[in-house]
Amino acid sequence: MTTTHALTTQTPETSETGAAPAFAALTARDLMSPVDNVIGQDATLREVVRRFLDGPGRHLIVLDRDGRCTGVIGPRHVAQAHRLDLRRDEEISVSELGCAPWIALSPLDSLQTCAQMLVEYDLDAIPVLDGEQRVLGLVTPHSIARVAADVPEHKHPRWRD
Repeated sequence: MTTTHALTTQTPETSETGAAPAFAALTARDLMSPVDNVIGQDATLREVVRRFLDGPGRHLIVLDRDGRCTGVIGPRHVAQAHRLDLRRDEEISVSELGCAPWIALSPLDSLQTCAQMLVEYDLDAIPVLDGEQRVLGLVTPHSIARVAADVPEHKHPRWRD
């Protein structure tokens, strides 16, 4: 017995006719998730660990005193800090954790650019920044998979009628 599933999705970016935008036309703005966790660049590793344990997200956006993005910290930064540095957590600053401030996306970067940067630099997340280096959102592999799963033209063959 074969079971078929009707799969209907609608994204906020659908056209007036209700059709989903072309997959290739998607940009970082379409893919990005809202930023749910930020930390100052002067914070310590202990604060980072506390935020990961208490906070909702898997990434921390690092901000300077003016609110501009200086990088992204993920769980692997914490793991590397403990592996490579035997100092106590309150002695290691966020700026020493190796987040890369030079890797960022523009809201108009294509889906392909987003995916290529995640793969090329082996990243878990890339911030989407405006012209003043302020964070608009975050693109992750999960963001791309979520959007890809919502595109009706790319349904799994078993779901087609």
